Amino acid sequence: MSEFDPSQLAAIALDPGSHASVLGAPGSGKTTVLIETFLRQADAPGWSPNDLLVLAPNRLVAKSLLARIEAGYPRPLNGSPVRTAASLGFTILSRARAVANQPAPRLLTGTAHDEAIERELARVTDERIAAAGLTRELTETPAFRAELRELWRVLDDAGVDVQALRRALTAADDAGHGGDSELRAQWEFAAEVISCVRAQLAQDRPHEFPASGLMRAARDLLAGPSEIRVPRLILVDDAQELTEGGLALLAACANRGSRVRVFGDPDIATSAFQGGGTAVLSRLESELRRRGHALPAAGPDGANELVVLERVYRHGPQLREFVGGLTGRIGAAGAGAQRRAEAAGGAPIALAGPYPIQFARAASSAEQLGALAHRLRERRLGLGPVGLRGETRTPVPWSQMAVICRSRGEAARAARLLAAQQVPTGIAAGGIVLREHTIVRELIRLMQHALDINPLAPDEVLGLVGGTLGGLDPIGVRRLRAALVLQEKREARERAAEVAAGDDTEADGSVSVAGPRPLDEVVAEAFAHPGVEPVVDSRGGRALRRVALTALAGARMHQAGGTAREVLWALWDASKLAVSWEREALSGKGPRSAAANRSLDATVALFYALQRHEEQDSDQSVADLLVALDTSALPEDSLAARSVRDTITVTTPQGAIGREFAVVAILGPQEGVWPNLRARGSMLGSAALERWLRGGEASAPGRRETMHDELRLFAQSCSRATGELLVLALAADEQHPGPFFGFGRAHAVDALPSSRITLRGSVAEMRRRVTADPTDEAALAALVTLAREGVPGADPADWYGVAPPSTMAPLTDLAGDPEATVGVSPSQLERSEECPLDWVISKLGGGDTNAAAGIGTLLHHALETIREPDPERILAAVTAEWDRLPFDAEWESERLLGTARAMSQAVADYLREFEGSGRELAGTEASFALPLGRAMLTGIVDRVETVVSAAGSRETTVLDLKTGRTKPSAAEVTEHAQLQAYQLATLMGAFAEQGAFAEQDADAGAGESAGAGESADAVGTAEAPANGGARLLYVHPDATGRGQSFREFAQEPLDAEKREAFVQRVAAAAEVMAAGRFTARVEHHCTDEFRPGSCQIHIVPAVSAG
Repeated sequence: MSEFDPSQLAAIALDPGSHASVLGAPGSGKTTVLIETFLRQADAPGWSPNDLLVLAPNRLVAKSLLARIEAGYPRPLNGSPVRTAASLGFTILSRARAVANQPAPRLLTGTAHDEAIERELARVTDERIAAAGLTRELTETPAFRAELRELWRVLDDAGVDVQALRRALTAADDAGHGGDSELRAQWEFAAEVISCVRAQLAQDRPHEFPASGLMRAARDLLAGPSEIRVPRLILVDDAQELTEGGLALLAACANRGSRVRVFGDPDIATSAFQGGGTAVLSRLESELRRRGHALPAAGPDGANELVVLERVYRHGPQLREFVGGLTGRIGAAGAGAQRRAEAAGGAPIALAGPYPIQFARAASSAEQLGALAHRLRERRLGLGPVGLRGETRTPVPWSQMAVICRSRGEAARAARLLAAQQVPTGIAAGGIVLREHTIVRELIRLMQHALDINPLAPDEVLGLVGGTLGGLDPIGVRRLRAALVLQEKREARERAAEVAAGDDTEADGSVSVAGPRPLDEVVAEAFAHPGVEPVVDSRGGRALRRVALTALAGARMHQAGGTAREVLWALWDASKLAVSWEREALSGKGPRSAAANRSLDATVALFYALQRHEEQDSDQSVADLLVALDTSALPEDSLAARSVRDTITVTTPQGAIGREFAVVAILGPQEGVWPNLRARGSMLGSAALERWLRGGEASAPGRRETMHDELRLFAQSCSRATGELLVLALAADEQHPGPFFGFGRAHAVDALPSSRITLRGSVAEMRRRVTADPTDEAALAALVTLAREGVPGADPADWYGVAPPSTMAPLTDLAGDPEATVGVSPSQLERSEECPLDWVISKLGGGDTNAAAGIGTLLHHALETIREPDPERILAAVTAEWDRLPFDAEWESERLLGTARAMSQAVADYLREFEGSGRELAGTEASFALPLGRAMLTGIVDRVETVVSAAGSRETTVLDLKTGRTKPSAAEVTEHAQLQAYQLATLMGAFAEQGAFAEQDADAGAGESAGAGESADAVGTAEAPANGGARLLYVHPDATGRGQSFREFAQEPLDAEKREAFVQRVAAAAEVMAAGRFTARVEHHCTDEFRPGSCQIHIVPAVSAG
């Protein structure tokens, strides 16, 4: 505004020697009037900029106000005339301490505050907690500590300590107004904890204060004899956001001679439920006097000079009418005249369009975000409906758009999903939660290793290799593990060959043979001693070496005496991420750019946290600091520089205070979400305590008051728009629009378009059109243009299904290599028969594993190594490796532990039954390899058992342990490939050749357990017994039935006909496994939900096919 209307001129002309209030609707120019008042008063006779102070609601608004004041004032300013309430308290306290030659105060971080409270709560006895009507479990939660910090703020704002609170409660009891005894007990408990924490902090951190403590200490100073100078006139912007502590600090300044002028609108207060007072704008002097202002009131009921701004300049009549309709539903809070303000003029059609307000529903979250991304990109490109008179739209910069969500978590989610749709976003909803960023967690873990705080375990090393630092995906990590195991086995064979050659004979003539080392040892050695070349020549090996060199750089800096921050820099520099992330961040294209910016911001915040720790000379150890940073869910209120780029602001109503945007989109006006009518401060009654300390009833805000507070948040959000407002809600089976969405009934529109207005989105749209109509000349021409510009997906040569296969060569060239054989294992035989595609995917590394399969492996090992029917010992063998299993959640671990216990009992019951059966154990984990034409049938048998018949002959039976839940049918047992393979191996003497029966000639009961090699690899000479069939041993509770812990399914001995049929079956499977093409059994396997496999995703039709 270049000129001021009469109401604004009246506000500017208010007497600087008295308190005054300026009320105005959103967009009426309150901040502009405040700045003009500052500029004019600073140049008035007898005044200077040092006589004035502007109080802002937060640092972001303060920064904007300072920039505007500096731009308008003709001379350099001596210091900053703009501060927040906490900053003013800090300044007053700093000056007083400097005069007294005392250390400067410091702000106590939220993390340190939370940790101090947590330590004190841990010391409180269970009896004291129970006396307050609380539980130990509740006091250990982050939510309880957060409410305790809020109650701490309430006591600081009120200037009340534990003794004063007790006296006030006793006085209330004596007067018969004691209130709820349970609330009183909780308040006293909380006050005691706060008092203890305060005393401990005064000892451990004597110069650190929480924000509310800074203001309280400043008030105490101003109330004393100190000669601290205060401003003559304090101008408060967005005064509806003033807390009780800020109001008390203003009252203390007023007692020193300051005059206060407040600007704001109580209808858009965002902190009313956090102690913000909306009455300060209508009853300024009365509120100041309530908080200790000693001067008499200027009029009845604390009346003071009041000016109401009459015109709104931010947006046009439609938006003004809508926002006015929202605020008209809110309780007046002693004010309301500002609601009559009218729009000064319509916003330009080129910006607002013909429909500046739209309320739309979406059937899913994906559709909602798609519609939002479409609209935002549309406005950025200046597209969309033109005006009623044919006006064209003006492109809107990203920085002039905002997405407002009810909570910080929802804002973070929206920003992440929008970035995935190539919409650049920046979150303005509090500080950075460091632990939410993978790079921060990885750098912290490497610091703990480099500083000798907590060395990395091998599985953690592989986690880093598969993280941001290593860059591998899960498949890459799996391949690295397999390559390391394979190389270690190869090296073990080489060592064995050296021993056989006599190169490793000890002095006493004995020979030392070392088998393959466990994978953990291999990883640990490669990490601790990275060589000139990677341990395996592959992408995974290079990633492992890169992570190892990064850790080594940090360790060397620590050994050289570097500080924690210098160690962090060494790690960061060695990671080589800075160059690539800087390039991606500056490119400004796509989600990779947004992710790079977020990661760089988080890394800088981590550096700042360590810098602050060093500069404050904190008593907190670096080890404790790193743990705090890695575990705290509190945002770090950091002054570290953030990336500067043109992005959409994604924020909460609180983050939009004092700001305006051309386009505002509001997400989440859902039932139960916004409005959120859940009681606040219910754990300790902090809201009730604040109300009681103000002189009201000791009760929490009612539903009506909470609804008004929520409506203020919604009105605040809607009022930020200068040209266009879009409100999007979900309308699905379990999610419904809330009552606030109903306020936009007159502006409801049908489903919004959600196509992606990006180069890739344009390619997709053109390809859809060409698929539907191959003669669509416009779409064909567009694709040609896009392909010439190199846009991915535009060139038909890149389309799915168009490019020829990279190779048609078979996996095994049976025709070209007459000596080639195909390895066929019994378990894979049936899988290849069911679905060749599923088999080859699992063969080539595309399969997956789960915790249940891991338990089966552990149980097989227990059956192999333990001979006694001891369920506890079997279970101990299973749980020894329990932490390595890939559980999705803690509850899954607990559930499967119960299953493992039942199966351990079943195995023990089988071993007990075996001892009394007359059967003998011939071998465990007995391997075999049978050449059958071009196939090599290989396998490992869990147990080989023999029994002597009544005629005196010995028969062999093979047992295969199964831990699955589904038992086989009789027909399936008859044709079971694994059992038939084991019988064939028995008939062909494979186990006798492997020495599986040798231990029958020795004392099999001499030891309690036997390793896998004792039976399978020993050299035996016993003649193979006759084939007695094969059995499946099922031990899962779901497969055994009631009344029995295990169940056996026997396959009759193979006759000549079945034997020949199985040999042919193996040959056919070998042909399938050797091929270059593999068939998908779509109907009988791939689409059958009861036959899980890896093939399903590979039969999904190509998107380009419709």
